[in-house]
Amino acid sequence: MKILKTISWLLLSVFLWVAAAGQTAKDLPIRMTFAVEISGVLCGYSEMTISSTVKDGRKLLSINTEALVKQRALGGNVELIITEHALITPETELPVFVEQRFKTNAEIYSCTKFDNGVAHFTSAENGEPREIKLPDDVILENPLSFPHLMNDFIGGDANQKTYKVFDFQSGEIISKTYKRIGEEQLELAGASYNTTVLEEFNHQTGITAKLWLDKRNSHAIKISTSNRMIYLADESLKKRIQVVDVDNLLFARVDKVIANVHAISSMKIEASIQSEGEIITTESLNFPGQKFEGTVSNNLIEGVFEVERQHYTGENAPSFPPHFSDEKLRKYLEPERLIESDHPVLVEEAERITADSKDVWEATVKLSTWVGENIMGAIPGGTSAINTYKTREGECGSHSRLLAAFCRAVGIPARLSVGCMYISYAGGCFYQHAWTEVYMGDAGWVAVDATAHEFDFVDAGHIRLGEKTSFNPKAMKILDYQMNNESADNTVPDEYKKYLGNYLFEERNSVFKILYQDGSLAVDIPNAQVLALNRPDENGVFYPTVTKQLNFSFENDIYGNIASMKLQQVIPLGKKFEQDSIPSDVPDGIRPLVGNYWFAQARVDFKVVYENGILAFKNPLTNETVKLPKHTESGLWKDELEKNEVEFERNDANEVVRMYVYVNVYLKKQVEF
Repeated sequence: MKILKTISWLLLSVFLWVAAAGQTAKDLPIRMTFAVEISGVLCGYSEMTISSTVKDGRKLLSINTEALVKQRALGGNVELIITEHALITPETELPVFVEQRFKTNAEIYSCTKFDNGVAHFTSAENGEPREIKLPDDVILENPLSFPHLMNDFIGGDANQKTYKVFDFQSGEIISKTYKRIGEEQLELAGASYNTTVLEEFNHQTGITAKLWLDKRNSHAIKISTSNRMIYLADESLKKRIQVVDVDNLLFARVDKVIANVHAISSMKIEASIQSEGEIITTESLNFPGQKFEGTVSNNLIEGVFEVERQHYTGENAPSFPPHFSDEKLRKYLEPERLIESDHPVLVEEAERITADSKDVWEATVKLSTWVGENIMGAIPGGTSAINTYKTREGECGSHSRLLAAFCRAVGIPARLSVGCMYISYAGGCFYQHAWTEVYMGDAGWVAVDATAHEFDFVDAGHIRLGEKTSFNPKAMKILDYQMNNESADNTVPDEYKKYLGNYLFEERNSVFKILYQDGSLAVDIPNAQVLALNRPDENGVFYPTVTKQLNFSFENDIYGNIASMKLQQVIPLGKKFEQDSIPSDVPDGIRPLVGNYWFAQARVDFKVVYENGILAFKNPLTNETVKLPKHTESGLWKDELEKNEVEFERNDANEVVRMYVYVNVYLKKQVEF
């Protein structure tokens, strides 16, 4: 099933950076360990090692930090690893070099070198650095100390002060305001600390954090923000780490099931949302198609949203290829971190997809359709545009960044929209989501959602908060909503009546229900969500409106009545470059298929082998070997009972790059007496 969601793990990394900070160059410990809690669950740690080194004849302090955080979302595990290497001068406590990596199944990289008042920043390993001239009053934070806070708040009597700070993740100069809260004594890791407590407000991200600074050395021994807590601990905590389920943080349940989300034409929602990532105002929440009445205080949004679906048909769309000269659009035409629109592979593919487009709107819809139909849903996602393209999988942020990169590659201004979207999951809820906006000249910014298969529109269940923000709901309630087809008679068409009813999934002792709702056939998946179905294709297969990773078909008995339903789930697995040695007796035609295939959501390898003259794959989730003795002319490999079917995908060089496992389940229709 396509995952319609993104996780704000980059925000967490900000606090890990700060949590590893604050120790002066005097009396250094060799190793420092911090605990990471989310919603009270110990789910990770940050560990810093400090040593001395000599580089270019200079004595420097070398700081190496590694953090691990374990999360789960929509049943998929997300293991975040953050590594950082920094060099600082002991005398001035200024950084000379800072390198950071953020890894899930993909990697985000940044590196900054400082030289004579200039920061040389790059967001790609071995990439061309960008030079940023640093004003004299810019603070360069380091992973050991906060000398400016030591001087002004611990040694001085400042109650509030704002600083210009260089941000190592974005390569930008930002503002942070600190306010004195008071003093507090803490007992952590078997020791007692007298601390000065400050509130930090990041003017770029809108994030407010609370810091406890050791009065002896300005070491941040505890930090809290939103649902996260980081604090000094001992190494024994590593044995107690658990996986935290973040669904409750990113989902707001509303107890209203609307199966056909594509048909939502208007919605009125009462909301209380804490957002982070950028500064939000009441003005920024109001634009054509979205009206907000309420208040925004420190990025806490409280009020009522009224959303109307905007229908753009491409009227007066600019010709293609376009030529936009407005300086305000420049940033949405250029490559940026995670949106590598200048990558030659993405440029070539975008040009191929949009060939012969008559205008910008037709080109956009072609690109949106390609992304929605070719990128599978997965958590963790592909993250960057090029990695999403190569792996062919990702969550909503990955889809949206790839589409934005494609559009920019052919001269169409594009940007991300981040906020939330209504889905019928867990009885109906809003969840964190990202989609794409494209610029259409006189029509302005037009939204499309490739992840949700809304290739030329977005439904009115979307609430936009910003471009780089997050959705942390406190409470939400649907006050009213309208459907496109509400005026139509909701009577079940004769052609659909035979499908209605309950279908037993014997292996799990659960019942799927086929019903008619909001003008379309729908399937109620127990303990999951209600999915509206498109009309059947030429083979009688029904696909949900929001994904092609599930499909449903039906079989008749000898009397022509529906006897069973076939549920097919598509699981994509990318082939790994590192392969085990292949036995010499494997036939040449089979050798490219053999190897390890990565299942991102479960973080395990499926191994394809050739044993006793039969192709097979080893499933680590069920600890079984599935033999595939049947090979069809269409290229499918099948097991004897046809419960599993496998297809291999090749690239232009005829190399096998991906395996698709089609898992088939047959559910018997229940007879009503």
